[in-house]
Amino acid sequence: MANGDQFEDEPVLGGVDAFDEPPAQSSKIEFEGLNIATSNSERRRERRKRRNKRTGMIAACILLVCILIAVILAITLEKEVEHVLYSDSIYDLSESPTMAPSKMKPTIRTTPSPTVAPKPTFAVLTPSPTAQRTDSPNVTPSPTRSPSPTAIMTDSYSFNPIADTYLYLDGPYKGKKYGNQEKMWIQRGNKESTLPGQEVTLPTIVSIVQFDTMKKPSANYNLFKALPDRSRWPEQQEQVQVTLRIHHLPKSDLEDETDELSVEDLLPINIEVYRLPNNNVMVVESLTGEDFHSAPKEVTEGVLVGQHLVEATDTVLDIDVTSAMFLTSDTIKNNRNNDITAYNDDQVMFLLKISWEEAPRQGDQFEARESEYGSPQLIFSNMI
Repeated sequence: MANGDQFEDEPVLGGVDAFDEPPAQSSKIEFEGLNIATSNSERRRERRKRRNKRTGMIAACILLVCILIAVILAITLEKEVEHVLYSDSIYDLSESPTMAPSKMKPTIRTTPSPTVAPKPTFAVLTPSPTAQRTDSPNVTPSPTRSPSPTAIMTDSYSFNPIADTYLYLDGPYKGKKYGNQEKMWIQRGNKESTLPGQEVTLPTIVSIVQFDTMKKPSANYNLFKALPDRSRWPEQQEQVQVTLRIHHLPKSDLEDETDELSVEDLLPINIEVYRLPNNNVMVVESLTGEDFHSAPKEVTEGVLVGQHLVEATDTVLDIDVTSAMFLTSDTIKNNRNNDITAYNDDQVMFLLKISWEEAPRQGDQFEARESEYGSPQLIFSNMI
């Protein structure tokens, strides 16, 4: 039992075991880092709000300025448009008061006087409908009929060409254009020299002249008169005379390089005039001899309408081409282009060349439409 006494409980001091740790005090733990982070986020949020508000105010100001500029531009543009569109009427209104004291009153007095003049016509023209129609002033301008000036036929009509050129059909110059020259050439070349392997000694040259007979009449009807419609031509076809007038440059002994004879001893040459069908394929003044050869035969094949003997010293040539205006289906039946409508009066195109029966010789020159000494002319005579 002695040992059992050793395990007796020791007295407790103060009710707490001397070996136990004192109890922890219950208190709230606060971290300073969390408070700092919270305050920083609040400050950032406030700065964002102020920045967004400032940005919104700036955008609103910019939008307001743009609206004001747009309004100002719209008002300015409207005034400019009104000025452009209505400037004539505004000027008329501003000028009319200045003209009224001097001219408007006499015109007002003169207008009733013509109205008095028709009254005798009312007495002559018994039908009352005519008297009712006179109240409209449009009846008096009606005598200024637009057809009436065109209805006035004249005895003659003349037309200048709208295009002309000359073409080398062979030789080294057949690829060149001569549409803007002041002279035209016509030459009978040495046909034998055009054979393969031969050098062309004297090339063949032809000329083309194009006329437009559908000119619109101007305010002065004595100028630029269009050719009347066929229905108003004389009933007798033989009465009408059509002449192609061209100005020939007379030759001199110094200019003739191939002929050993003097100018007085030179034989006349026979110029042939062919009418080509109307077409929009060939641009005359841009043509070359190569283009003419490569063009369709329906365009380059013409109808012989006139011939003329030209002396070396001749100046003005009047070639009768009346038959060119009176072609028939029988006349062109052997041509590639046998459509008679291709030879209407809208335009007239001539090809001039020297007859192949002539001997080769140096060519003759003629004035072109660019010349100051005499352009070709197509003249219609005896039209009344």
